[in-house]
Amino acid sequence: MTWDFDADPAFVATYEKGPRWFIPGYDAIHTMAAALLIQRIGKSGSILVAGAGGGAEIAALAKHGRWTFCSVDPSEQMLGLAQYVIQREGIDLERVTLLRGFIPDAPDGPFDGATCFLTMPFLSDDGTRLEGLRAIRRRVKPGAPFLMVHATADQRAASFNDVLALYCLNGQLNGAPDDVVKRAGEMNRDVLCILPEARERELLSQAGFAILDVFYQGLMVKGWICEAAS
Repeated sequence: MTWDFDADPAFVATYEKGPRWFIPGYDAIHTMAAALLIQRIGKSGSILVAGAGGGAEIAALAKHGRWTFCSVDPSEQMLGLAQYVIQREGIDLERVTLLRGFIPDAPDGPFDGATCFLTMPFLSDDGTRLEGLRAIRRRVKPGAPFLMVHATADQRAASFNDVLALYCLNGQLNGAPDDVVKRAGEMNRDVLCILPEARERELLSQAGFAILDVFYQGLMVKGWICEAAS
């Protein structure tokens, strides 16, 4: 099963609400990310954003620094939503480049930092995920921070059903409609490639990143700050 955002405009239409329904402290993730970027590179520099994320990530970060952003995303509708949100939030579009494509299609940089929020699980662990991480590493400067946030768990374990049920229940309690909860469960079970943390760490190391810390965890979603190896 695959998920085509451009073939599912109803899903894109609710995307701004979706992460806030299901991910505890979703907005706080962006504030923490801004703090980490300021600490590591200051309030100016260039940031590569892997996955447009409907613009929430860029719009939130842009309010805390003078960074410029370049984001790649294969979905035309998600890029359109990103542009709308960024403009709505009063961010100067001259600071933002939105490109349709995959991570290896991003400009060479080198960028001062990179982020990848809720995107990497769309890449399978068949070499595609590792190549995506390596493509990010090739585009950032040595020592650059890389912030990555997404679900981590063992999809093959019997306990994954309980982990996923809790994730969906949290969304339901936060007001997600039943059809959206059902769709979220299907996506996390049948579409996304959710890996155990040990495998996440292995792939990051193979791609040329060192994990500095886990800066966020909410249910099965975790955030790491990494550093590009010299």
